[in-house]
Amino acid sequence: MKKNSQRTQKIAFFFLLLATLLIIVPVGLIVIIIIQKGLPAINWQFLTDMPRQGMRAGGIFPAIVGTVYLVLGAISFALPIGLLAAVYLSEYARDNFLTRLIKLSIVNLAGVPSVVYGLFGLALFVVFFKFGASILSGSLTLGLMILPIIITSSVEALESVPQSFREVSLSLGASKWQTIRNIVRAECRRENSLWHSFGFVIYGAVSKFGGGDYKI
Repeated sequence: MKKNSQRTQKIAFFFLLLATLLIIVPVGLIVIIIIQKGLPAINWQFLTDMPRQGMRAGGIFPAIVGTVYLVLGAISFALPIGLLAAVYLSEYARDNFLTRLIKLSIVNLAGVPSVVYGLFGLALFVVFFKFGASILSGSLTLGLMILPIIITSSVEALESVPQSFREVSLSLGASKWQTIRNIVRAECRRENSLWHSFGFVIYGAVSKFGGGDYKI
């Protein structure tokens, strides 16, 4: 019986390894081909020159600058709102059906395809608010896309701090906000999770533009 279980386990591990290789090998080959064919074309002139001949020649400097502006604008919009929303949901909101429904909705929004956000941003920012096809419209749309990621990861980070830390702080006379700012935030920073999350936010912004346990 024991030998049969071990044999079954080995067969299962073999198929799992085979499935993993079927995914990794083609992706690795694609990356290698892209690097081999694309690396010789990358030089300083290509990175700093303007596009010419209908973007069939020249460089990609405007694309680099536009990407930087979009990401910085999105983070400037989404990061403060996401952190404040996470603090409210984790520390102030009551644990009832409405709060759980809001958290579930935020998690589901993180899985919405980027094209849906793009159409929403087109209708809201470009057409309704008349911002036009601008960096502002793109930054706000991208900020909406990464907002659920920021809120979800920040809530998980705040909830990972033991409740006893809050109880001790409150028992010593500290207010709710003082406890969050000085105790909860300090505990997250002590675990080096603040910068971990900030890096993930940037990654999420870039991946959504091209298109997470991460803590606050």
